Amino acid sequence: MGKFDEILDDVLVNAKTAASVVSKKATYVYGSSKQKLAAAEIRGEINKKLKELGALTYKSHTASVDCTDEILSIVNEITELKENLDTINQNLASAKNQKKCPQCEANVPKNSLFCNICGAKLEDEVYADDNENQVSEETVQEVTDNVTEENDSVNE
Repeated sequence: MGKFDEILDDVLVNAKTAASVVSKKATYVYGSSKQKLAAAEIRGEINKKLKELGALTYKSHTASVDCTDEILSIVNEITELKENLDTINQNLASAKNQKKCPQCEANVPKNSLFCNICGAKLEDEVYADDNENQVSEETVQEVTDNVTEENDSVNE
């Protein structure tokens, strides 16, 4: 019975290890999917704001109405949304072990010396802790909530 118990113990240890790896991968996929969803919602909100901006610009030119304050407000909202989108995209790239080319903004492997798209020389960066660049679930939820609130206020 001693050999059977050893084999059973080995099977249990391997099963626990495999379950741990699967759990970590599922957590990563869930977090990554949540970030991608937040990015898609932000892109949708940016598109809505751009349409509003176009309508206001058209109105101000054709009807000779001063919409400067409204236009500036929308421009500021778009800028904030784009900053949030950039943060999420940087964190997604960081999770994929990538960095952004400063020249063409393509995602390239972190260890690349040159961009594989435009050929630009990439700066050597020291990555102390990859977890430092990760977006927390709370940050993604906060950005998603802000976009949802803005959508609700626009729809009202």
